[in-house]
Order: sequence, then C-alpha cells, then structure tokens
Amino acid sequence: MPFLKKIPRPETFRDFSEPNAFKIWMKWAMGVAVVACVGGLLICASMEGCRKGQPAPDDQTAETKPKVETPSTEPAPDLHRPVREAPAAFPPDSNMPRGKEIYASGPIDLATFDPKRDLMRFEDPRVWFESDHAKDDDDEDDHLIHRAMEVPLRRLVNLVEQKKGKLKVQDAFRHAAKNRIHMARSLHCEGRAIDLTCEGMSLSELAKLCWQAGFDFVLYETPRTSGPHLHCSVKRAPDAPLPPRPAKK
Repeated sequence: MPFLKKIPRPETFRDFSEPNAFKIWMKWAMGVAVVACVGGLLICASMEGCRKGQPAPDDQTAETKPKVETPSTEPAPDLHRPVREAPAAFPPDSNMPRGKEIYASGPIDLATFDPKRDLMRFEDPRVWFESDHAKDDDDEDDHLIHRAMEVPLRRLVNLVEQKKGKLKVQDAFRHAAKNRIHMARSLHCEGRAIDLTCEGMSLSELAKLCWQAGFDFVLYETPRTSGPHLHCSVKRAPDAPLPPRPAKK
C-alpha cells in the first residue's frame, strides 16, 4: 500500500553508545511505564467497584449486624371457646383433676415470687369483685392475680356471659404476711388461686365452665366457716415442674 511506504523505518543501532540510541530507548521505556500504570489503575478501580456491589460477609459481629425481630409464631389464645370437654357432673366437695392441688398446679415458692413481676391487675366490668364492695378496713384487692391466671379467667368470663351469668370474685391474691383466712402455703399468696361464685348459675355448672376455661385445678369447696364457692388455681408457667405423684399401691 502506498501510505505504508511513507512511514519512516525504525532506526537500528549496533551499539547503545551511538547517537540518539539512548534518547529513543528512554522514550519507549517511559511509554511502557505509562501504559502499565494506567492499566493498573483501571484494574484496581474495577475491583473496588465489584467489591462494593457484593453483600457484607457473614462473619460480622453482633454489634454491626442489624437486629431483626422475628414475629412470634404462636397464635393468640381463643378466649371464647372451651379448651376442654365439660365433665358429666361436678358435685360439691369434688375436684378436677383427681388428687391434691399440688400435683396439678404445683407448690408455692415465695422465695422466687416477685409481686411486681408476677402480679397483674385484672379489670372487667362484667365481673363483681368483693373487695370493691367490702365495708371493713381490709386492704385486700381482689383484682390482683398472677399473670398465669389471666387467660383462663378471661375465657371464663366470656363463657359465663354466654350462659347469661355474672361471675363473682370472692378472693384472689393475699399477701403472705397478711393472710388470715387461707393456709400458710396457699397459692392465694402467689395470686395463683382464686375463689369464685356466680349469679344466675349453680356452682356445679360454674365448676364445669372453670374446668373448660383451662384452670389447672378446680375444687367445689363447701367449708364450714364460709359459704360454698369454687377454688381454682393455675401453674406458675405451662412448663413449670410438678412434684411426682405417689405410686399407686
């Protein structure tokens, strides 16, 4: 091609000491160095861009990782339907389940009981509370119950209302130092026991509803010193350990 003939041929040298040899060698060396530097910068820039686009490594510490709260998978309890079948009968001086209360609701443990942590105030306009109508100087508060009792008690209120009755709370939490009417180891001293009566419904029918509502122990009590009532109690927690039942002989 004609234009190729116009390109001057590269100079050749037999010895590095010849004129212009050093100058031409330096030009080529600087050109190669510039190309190498530019290429290196481009490679570094591309690698940094790729690194920014990648997700953070999995070995981050707990302080740097964002805390994500997982929602609870447990469904809310149904407070309007029974959780057990009704017993065929519930006569006076009987209880469910059979046996002593300690095997159903567990023993009292005042050493670990904390009123500020474990007690709550129960309010419901459909319920009659004896302490709201007491005329003596007793400072009891029948609204105070253990938190473990809230769900079965709320369910009971709804079940009683469906039967057109009115639930009455005769006694709930009693401070151990002020307890004068219950046994010293009574679960009332932890707020895990409650005494109930009802208007518009027999105690036998109410006892069936208490069992259906989910109380761990229901006693149809007929003491001599006070009127008939139901004594209901609950475990401290669903997984709270219970004392072993004695072996049957």
